[in-house]
Amino acid sequence: MSKPLLEIRDLNVSFGTKDKPLCVVNDVSFSINPGEAIGVVGESGSGKSMTALSILQLVPTPPARVTGQVYFDGKDLLQLSNSELTSIRGKEIGFIFQEPMSSLNPVMTIGDQIDEAIMLHTDLSADARRVKVLELLRLVGMPDPETRIDVYPDQFSGGMRQRVVIAIAMACNPKLLIADEPTTALDVTIQAQVLDMMLDIRKQYNSAIMLITHDLGVVAEFCERVIVMYAGHILEDADINSLFASPKHPYTQGLLKSVLTLTEKQHRLYQIQGSVPPPGTIKEGCPFRPRCPVRMDRCAVEMPPMKSYGPTHVAACWATAEGVE
Repeated sequence: MSKPLLEIRDLNVSFGTKDKPLCVVNDVSFSINPGEAIGVVGESGSGKSMTALSILQLVPTPPARVTGQVYFDGKDLLQLSNSELTSIRGKEIGFIFQEPMSSLNPVMTIGDQIDEAIMLHTDLSADARRVKVLELLRLVGMPDPETRIDVYPDQFSGGMRQRVVIAIAMACNPKLLIADEPTTALDVTIQAQVLDMMLDIRKQYNSAIMLITHDLGVVAEFCERVIVMYAGHILEDADINSLFASPKHPYTQGLLKSVLTLTEKQHRLYQIQGSVPPPGTIKEGCPFRPRCPVRMDRCAVEMPPMKSYGPTHVAACWATAEGVE
């Protein structure tokens, strides 16, 4: 069995004071193997993006406090200095942010912004870097790259800007690509193109991918494994086939019921009652219990541990563990 490329152990992220912390990520642990694609799913406020940002120390500390271990290629990223992290960010780990317009510099051409990443991490000449930039633009499906290399971001559509962001993230052939809602605000056709492009990039460079999304349909098509988060906790972690065939946590079951399929006749879309609790409001027990249809007294006082339901499937639920479905 291959050694994990990324291994996160007991990651915690909190804001506020030490006496009254607001925990947004709670004891999160998971790993990603070389070349593997995993999906991290959950509603808004579940801690997906905060977990991803913490991997590269992109959460400002203070006001945040980040504890735990994040091992990448054997190095604990949380213990590295800024200069050491700079050599990893963009080179070994690429990051695709949610909003392409806010992550692009409006006064620099897209060619210069891609070139900046290459210049920071390589010794290539200016001419060689320009050739590399054109190759990347072709890789992400940019029409007429020779002309568009000198164009500014505000002259591009949302889909084109997202392609530029992906080109920047892939500029140095990273071992791990973290994609935080890469298809948000894109129409369905462009979403499919962006995902196909990421699959091609993964195949070409054997990059591992951590895909953060709320779209289970995208996860089913794109990933081998799924991590389900809720209120800063991991509630289920399973291979894609096992999770879709036999979800164990009531929250995962609710998410899957909420997906409209063409094969089912239903007059009303299923809805999980209630909403994700604000950080810090549930201090003990399972965070999903106020919305859970099978909650037990024990759920209010004790967070369930992960229980194995097969070689690649674990879930944290007292009711499921005791056979209450």
